Amino acid sequence: MKESIHKENPDGLNKEPRDRALFEQCLKQADGDELRAKAYYLHRLKGDHGPSAEELDRREKWPMLAPLIILYALGTIGVLALVFGFLAGRLGWW
Repeated sequence: MKESIHKENPDGLNKEPRDRALFEQCLKQADGDELRAKAYYLHRLKGDHGPSAEELDRREKWPMLAPLIILYALGTIGVLALVFGFLAGRLGWW
């Protein structure tokens, strides 16, 4: 979808914006500066076409969680092994 915005509006300075209400809001935010308003407008247009939060949550939950669980488990086992080794050396278990 973002590619279509670039194809329709490659430099971002076409004569008439597609969403006039959004452009008016950006013009108000830019204090009447039309060039800044067009920059705000293009930024808001491009931002609206990103992936939704629900899609990111569904897609990223396990790929990010699995490495963390593995690392925490290995770290816990490593700390327990170090404590056991330290105590075994101090108390003469070996």
